[in-house]
Amino acid sequence: MARSDSSEEFILVQKRRGERLRRLVILIVFSVGSGAAGFMLGSAQYRARYLAADDGLETVRKERDRLQEQATEYHQELVRLERDQEVNRHSLREAQKTIRKLEQSLKERKSEISFYKSIMAPEDLETGLQVFRMDLDPTTSPNRWRYNLVLSQIGDNNRFVAGHVKVHLVGYVGQERQRLPLHRISDSREDNEIEFRFRYFQSVDGDMTIPEGFEPNSIQVEAVTDNGQETSEREFLWQDKTGGEADVSQVQKSP
Repeated sequence: MARSDSSEEFILVQKRRGERLRRLVILIVFSVGSGAAGFMLGSAQYRARYLAADDGLETVRKERDRLQEQATEYHQELVRLERDQEVNRHSLREAQKTIRKLEQSLKERKSEISFYKSIMAPEDLETGLQVFRMDLDPTTSPNRWRYNLVLSQIGDNNRFVAGHVKVHLVGYVGQERQRLPLHRISDSREDNEIEFRFRYFQSVDGDMTIPEGFEPNSIQVEAVTDNGQETSEREFLWQDKTGGEADVSQVQKSP
């Protein structure tokens, strides 16, 4: 009877040990399965994130390449615009030079037209001998100027008019006013009387050198016929340099 109880106890203990072992195996299998499932799930999520990040990186690369290409195009466009702008500035400067030359040429043509009109159609002008124009142009030498004096006969052009003309440079040395005859400041003149004889007009060219310390103010010109019956005087301001426009209405005839 005692042996039977011992056998039952042994069987019970053996069953309990088998149960514990089964539970332990189940726990291990479950743990391993859960870990494997978690690992696989994590791997899947990581792969999905990696693929998404890779796609995003590729998108960024494409956007970068597009922006670089666009920046290159903008730079080329900027260079082209700057080049065009420089060409336009150069063209504008050339156009301004051309305009100034045309304006100067037009001014000269108007002066010539006015001059010849005064000779051919002097109805509204004073007739007789006229000191018409005095032009001044600088030279490469300091204080040295080229002059061009024009005398004209308005009205009666059927006869020649002859006489002489005197030129004086008026200015100041300090506060002192001085009046210098042309032959004192010109290498091209031995005396201050320039002879003339013409029917329509006569042009006289020469040079003058301004003395050191002398400040020019004006040029006085006096023309007188040989018979003394006709005289013409005119004063040209030095600051005008060209003696004013070739406008015969400015000519003043001495009584």
